[in-house]
Amino acid sequence: MKRLSFRDPLSEVYIESNEIIRKIDSKNESFYTDLFEKAFFKEMIKNNWIQDSKIKKKNANINIIHKKIENFTEITEMSSYQLYLSGLLTLDIAIKALKNGYIIKDASAWNVVFFKGKPIFLDIGSFESWNNNKTWYAYGQFVRNFLIPLIINKELKIPTSSLFLTNRDGVYPSEAKEKLGIKIFKSFMYLEYVFLPSTIKSARINKEKKLHQNIEMNQKILLSILNRLKKKLLSLEPNSSSFWAKYTKNRDHYSNKDIEIKKKIIENFFKINKGKVLDIGCNIGEFLFIASKNCEETHGIDIDENCINHIQKNMGEKNISVANINISNPSPNIGWNNEETNGYLKKNINYFDTVIFFGLVHHLVTIDRIPLAEIILLLSKLTKKNLIFEFVSNQDQKFRELASINIDLYKDFSKEYFEVTVNKYFKIIKIHELDHNSNRQVYILEKIN
Repeated sequence: MKRLSFRDPLSEVYIESNEIIRKIDSKNESFYTDLFEKAFFKEMIKNNWIQDSKIKKKNANINIIHKKIENFTEITEMSSYQLYLSGLLTLDIAIKALKNGYIIKDASAWNVVFFKGKPIFLDIGSFESWNNNKTWYAYGQFVRNFLIPLIINKELKIPTSSLFLTNRDGVYPSEAKEKLGIKIFKSFMYLEYVFLPSTIKSARINKEKKLHQNIEMNQKILLSILNRLKKKLLSLEPNSSSFWAKYTKNRDHYSNKDIEIKKKIIENFFKINKGKVLDIGCNIGEFLFIASKNCEETHGIDIDENCINHIQKNMGEKNISVANINISNPSPNIGWNNEETNGYLKKNINYFDTVIFFGLVHHLVTIDRIPLAEIILLLSKLTKKNLIFEFVSNQDQKFRELASINIDLYKDFSKEYFEVTVNKYFKIIKIHELDHNSNRQVYILEKIN
């Protein structure tokens, strides 16, 4: 049995035989039994607000068995829009719980993951009976995990995913104050959540006595606090416009026919080949959306946070998962002993049936200085079966622009060189020529096992 989470001593989480087990002290058995029977709780599970779970007794212990979620996106991989949606879900759950006599004691961004395009709250151990107090003890945690990171993202364009790599408990007001500088005075909200808390020492929150409390009034006060937080969060909805989104509509190195050729390649391939798909460098998702029509699971990653924001905001009910990942420097294993959160590659090695790799090789080779052989090797580890690869030769306009004065370093970067390199890992099934740009070809490749 491997422990997945230990930070809440009252609710540790383990995995055993592909089953997620949350161990609960037996003295809390009646609480969780009652909670799981509540109509509002059943409704949240049905609506996928919270993780599908059931209670299971084992000897003297009571366990909560969670439905295992494969390949989810967590906070170190989320775009700002995904963090924004995670915050809304956290508040909606807190509000619904409070109306039914419960509260959630934690408001960490780590409690929410994205699966198939939707946020899901995982920390069922966070629920507790509301003690008639008009204070939400997770208030400060919510501000650190949602409001302040979104403020920094809005003003400084720092991806929220990168903030959580070094700030596990969110961003504290004092650190945000240093980052924002004079921008802190742009908004009363910034003053309230960043300047004042970092300037005035916070008073210690003491639990209030329950005697002579007006329960109805306290509930109204706490609901107003939660709804006010929600209003502030809504005002921080990230912008999904992007240079790359505009670039997609103004690609002078492709003709319209070239774009249609590539779309047709994807459409025809996935009519026959189903399964799990990864689109690396998915941009605003045009090929990802086509693949999703026939595939059980489609994933897209891109270095541009705004591209991921755009897809997340416009995907509707499509079965798509996206993450803000730089494939040349993906999210690492982090947490205590580097074992609490798996890095992107560790989660995804040999997971996908097909990987799409369009319009990216020249960026990795010239900007990141990644050798072609290393790129092909990594792609062979990510896919179990197929690779759809757009090769860009050293004669391509964009290749030469990126290489600039270093173009002589890539004098051998030809179609022939690519085919020799790729043959070590893949069999070439078909080569598609483009109409306008003869310096690019789309290869359908099959992994050699």
